[in-house]
Amino acid sequence: MQNIFANNESPAAILRQTMAVSLDADGNPIVSFSVNRGKGSGGQSLPVSEFAEYIEVLEEVLENGIPEAAEVDMTAAEMVRHTIRNDDGMVSFRVRGGKGAKPAKVPASDLAEVVGLLRSTVDAVESAATTLVK
Repeated sequence: MQNIFANNESPAAILRQTMAVSLDADGNPIVSFSVNRGKGSGGQSLPVSEFAEYIEVLEEVLENGIPEAAEVDMTAAEMVRHTIRNDDGMVSFRVRGGKGAKPAKVPASDLAEVVGLLRSTVDAVESAATTLVK
């Protein structure tokens, strides 16, 4: 079966539409976003305290390529470092492990734009988080 409504949105456009800062169930600030839509992919949610390091890992991947490594219980940045893959031009990675964790998927040709957009939001995300924490 093929969906007759093709999704032509760029990953950066989806990121701009979906990025938000909120509190998790324990009252900790988190940043959430998606870079794609559709089955087999999912939104990413991670602690604001790990957001800048998460982006640094993606920047390392842009510069050095995708490493091969085993997956274990890690921070969001460590999880990206260990789960990132490039399959036929589609880069996928997760920020958390466990049942139901869905990867973000970004065409390799759009990765630099998405990482640049994420980098440009670090101060705003951290500032928004401080307004949520009491």
